[in-house]
Amino acid sequence: MMSTSASLILDYSYATSQVTEHESEMSASEFMLSGGDGIYTAMRTVCHGTRLFLFDDHLQRICKSHSVMLSKEDGVRQEQLDTEYWRGLLAPLIRRGLNRFGSGSDQDSKITVLVDKNRVAVQFVRLLGPNGLDPSCWVKFVSGRRDHPEAKSLQWVHDREALERLIVPPINEVVLIEHDSKDGPLRFYEGLSSNFFVTRRVSLGRQPEYLNFQLLSAPLDSVLLGTVMKLVLQICERDGISVRYAPEFDALDSWNGAFVSSTSRLVLPVSRIICGEDGRQHTLNASDPLVMHLRESVRKMAKEKSTQI
Repeated sequence: MMSTSASLILDYSYATSQVTEHESEMSASEFMLSGGDGIYTAMRTVCHGTRLFLFDDHLQRICKSHSVMLSKEDGVRQEQLDTEYWRGLLAPLIRRGLNRFGSGSDQDSKITVLVDKNRVAVQFVRLLGPNGLDPSCWVKFVSGRRDHPEAKSLQWVHDREALERLIVPPINEVVLIEHDSKDGPLRFYEGLSSNFFVTRRVSLGRQPEYLNFQLLSAPLDSVLLGTVMKLVLQICERDGISVRYAPEFDALDSWNGAFVSSTSRLVLPVSRIICGEDGRQHTLNASDPLVMHLRESVRKMAKEKSTQI
């Protein structure tokens, strides 16, 4: 029988090698805030809950975050820097959780994994909307920038807690903006739980229509390179789409479209940006040709880039 609770949590103890489980009303954000010190990653199912999207990428992320944020003093063993160790540990936990939480449902789920020196905790939350996707969203620009963008540290989850209070419907995400140096231009970086991209028109008359647009991104060494972000950049390379790593905020009036990318959102178009303390708004084309092409391409690749679980 399908669970009716908001989420299911499985806890694996290193000390006992035992797994406990309990239903919970915690959201994914609340679950991460309960994690204390450590690292995390968030993945999702596709194909009606039967496959894990970019599972290998998430295993690699856990290993990389381990090497950056945790040390031997934290009890990290060499085997914990090997993706096969995490595959052997997580695959059975995720399979058990999906069987317990998703049985009888064709909805996809968001799966959040917390890792510290004592345990591994896995939370399952159902994704809402058609195929777990929304048609478009609003974002709010806020001054700030994260430390250690190369790793998914739980410290970042605590640091961003105050900013998450700004996320009230129809706002879906807060995007960080900051000067790249004391006298440098104001630039956009990333969302609290997503990567952020902008499109602008650079030509006319090319076919397909999306080739008349250029994708703008924050420099790759300044943000967490998300799993869906990597896929978006691979699609751009495959399809001959121009990408420029020049995220100047001053060029806002030249932007045609924008989107946020993340495991749960995949590619989610942005229809409006709220800027500044005065709430000034900038409207974008939520049906931008390049955004639509990237969104559909990621959707089509979901099964190809997924693992039967």
